[in-house]
Amino acid sequence: MVTVEASPRLQRSETQWRREVDRCRAEIACAEQLLRSGHPDVAGLCLALSDWSAELRILEGRSWKNESSSI
Repeated sequence: MVTVEASPRLQRSETQWRREVDRCRAEIACAEQLLRSGHPDVAGLCLALSDWSAELRILEGRSWKNESSSI
């Protein structure tokens, strides 16, 4: 019986992906919190929210177009 283990490169790649997803979620949560608290830079925060959400969709392999068509 041959045991196959994940290569260190694959593990790093998964770890890096998880770190990037976590960063996107943290940035989204921060922008949402600032918007809800009445921060004056609404346009900038909305842009940041849009950018981080797009990055998260890319990382998770989802597209905005596919999500909106299922509504």
